[in-house]
Amino acid sequence: MSFDFESIKHLMRCPKSRSELVLDGNALVSVDPECRLKYDIRDGIPCMIPDDAATLGIDEWSAIMSRHGRDPHRGTIRDPNE
Repeated sequence: MSFDFESIKHLMRCPKSRSELVLDGNALVSVDPECRLKYDIRDGIPCMIPDDAATLGIDEWSAIMSRHGRDPHRGTIRDPNE
């Protein structure tokens, strides 16, 4: 059984910042630009312990936010009119 993020993404939050998460490959990434934590998914189970998460550099985090249609500086969903 694989992890179905789409069906529960409205329930999941970063345990450190309480921000939304995006699924990027085999990890969940906090959309909070101050936090920038990346939680690995191991054997279909997200490891949501902040002390075990990797802190992404601003460039890597910004690239992930851009890939997911989010502002690369704030992590917010981009306005399609901008």
